[in-house]
Amino acid sequence: MHPAFTLLLMAAGAPPDTLVVPYKEYVVVGTRMSESLQKVPSSISVVDRRSYADTRGISLKDALGGVPGLFVQSRSGGQDVRVTIRGFGARGSGERSNTGSMRGIRVLTDGIPVTEPDGRTSLDLVDLGMADHIEVSRSNASALYGNASGGVLDVRTDLAFGETYLETRERAGSFGYHREQGVAGLALGATRGTFSLLNSDFDGWRAHSKSSTTLAQGRMAIPLDERTRLGLLVDAVTNLNRFPGPLTQAQADSAPEQANAGFVLRDERRKNKVGRAGATLDRSLSESQTLSLVTYVEPKVLQRSERNRFRDFNRVHVGGSALYEARLSLSGDAEAEVGGGVDGSWQDGSVLFYNLGPNGTRGTNLIANKREGAGETGVFGQAELEWGGHWLARGGIRFDAVHYVSEDFIEPQLDARKTFRRWTPKAALSYRAGEHTVFAALGGGVESPAFNEIDPPAPFDTITSLNPFLKPVRSTTYELGARGGLEMGKGGRLHYDTAVYLIDVTDDIVPFNGGAYFFTAGKTRRKGVEAALGWLPTQRLNVEGTLHLSQNEYREYENNLGNFAGNDVAGLPKTTFRSAVRYQVPMGLSLEVGTESVGSYFADDANTAKVKSYTLLNGTIGYTRALSIGALRAFVAGNNLTDHEYIGSAFINGINGEFFEPGLPQNWSGGLTLRWQ
Repeated sequence: MHPAFTLLLMAAGAPPDTLVVPYKEYVVVGTRMSESLQKVPSSISVVDRRSYADTRGISLKDALGGVPGLFVQSRSGGQDVRVTIRGFGARGSGERSNTGSMRGIRVLTDGIPVTEPDGRTSLDLVDLGMADHIEVSRSNASALYGNASGGVLDVRTDLAFGETYLETRERAGSFGYHREQGVAGLALGATRGTFSLLNSDFDGWRAHSKSSTTLAQGRMAIPLDERTRLGLLVDAVTNLNRFPGPLTQAQADSAPEQANAGFVLRDERRKNKVGRAGATLDRSLSESQTLSLVTYVEPKVLQRSERNRFRDFNRVHVGGSALYEARLSLSGDAEAEVGGGVDGSWQDGSVLFYNLGPNGTRGTNLIANKREGAGETGVFGQAELEWGGHWLARGGIRFDAVHYVSEDFIEPQLDARKTFRRWTPKAALSYRAGEHTVFAALGGGVESPAFNEIDPPAPFDTITSLNPFLKPVRSTTYELGARGGLEMGKGGRLHYDTAVYLIDVTDDIVPFNGGAYFFTAGKTRRKGVEAALGWLPTQRLNVEGTLHLSQNEYREYENNLGNFAGNDVAGLPKTTFRSAVRYQVPMGLSLEVGTESVGSYFADDANTAKVKSYTLLNGTIGYTRALSIGALRAFVAGNNLTDHEYIGSAFINGINGEFFEPGLPQNWSGGLTLRWQ
């Protein structure tokens, strides 16, 4: 269910035989100024937990599929997803970006970054089971968050519950899927804490696609005094993912469940062990001034069998930020808010490459011994003016420096350092009338290449370890949008969220040779319309739909393979559509039927490998009941009910005709949640 419509359900109330959290007006922090969602002069969505409660909960696709402007693909039906926001993140598909890695989009959990300094994001620490809601900034946020912020996902935990509780959540489904999770909420005076332990396994429907995860998470909010709150975060995860790889069109048509023979031979997989500890300190300096501090450390032990090498990575990611805000009362009815801050992060560690032994084991021949370090430093400021009870203007600017250090201990002549620097501005204006908001925004964007994209092609790999041709991606976004709600008397209530955008991109990074290397496309233009519409004719019936129409083309792009100017950008469909009808039956039952449609798109720059369009039919039956000790919730869900064969994702610019990753056939899941309090 789309987040806006979930909010409507809370606002409109629900039948007395259902369990519903009371309506709350979301205060979003994605703009780095706490503000009512209705006031924000930008495209922001809030995905409430209840919109994905009756799903497998295995990946972000279960939560984000209905957000306008987002294109979310499950790459084998498991944890690995590809998320694209208005074209940002489109290249995140290929041999160098499997298992839950994203590009161009910044991800945070409870305000602490998951995204690494070079812009790469691995989703090991992101779990829907702990999430209360997800804030989605659908517009470029580089002026606030810096490098690789073509969109922002902030996964937030609920620490505002009233009393201590305990929950067990069980999920099971097709292809050996099962997920067990225990969650405890602690209420001790004004202190709140949430703790979770999760185990998840999925055999996969394609050969060689098994995945498993064990994840422990903890969150605490501790008032130190009336003006100060301390937040604590602890995560620890171990997971293992095997990858079936891409197929040719003929292979996908004849036996889509098969895996790429090379991936099987090499037992291509990733095994990650990641920990994280973080702290936030929010201090009210006065009635109109606040200071927020963040610090975190994230050690990682990563192993890969990938591209005919066994790879060992040991890394530590550390960072922090400081943010100051002040609200000022001006003459008349005008108010101003100013803010500014600094971010810093650094990731460093060793890289050891070995030859690949039998069945993908680590060989005895050490091929590479390197140190890779990447850091980002940013300083930003923004100001906001609100006047007349209707108008709001906002402006901001940020300076970023992204640093790379590469040291080769076998071939020290390849040692290299590089720094990218960039100023990024943004400005926006909005007008509010009742529940309706109209806004216009103009902003810049910057995105440096991720470290595993910066390897030089031959013959430059004998001279340096950093690609001398890659530059930061620079973009300018022009945006008009409107959102609001409308009471229609006996016709119920209508809610809408729309935006029109145009994005000019210079030096867009494009994968080449199956992602072995990366080039830059001189100029790219993306333009589109995104809309979400929800209708509540009665308290029991909810009808919703989201539509995204876009045109994405290379305006200037030439390499040794040809001139691709005028071609469609690979990996981006022109049309995506999602709809759902949900009816709340008496006695706690709910029924939902929905569709998911994706238009055709190309998997290569030459526009010769085409991914066909598809439409899937899904359905869910849910049951909720209040108990004397708490509550019970159960569901049964079916996806792709017509068992339609389709391509769920693609390797951009694959090789040997191997582009296509078949999507999940008909599959079922069920879940049971018990809550004691």
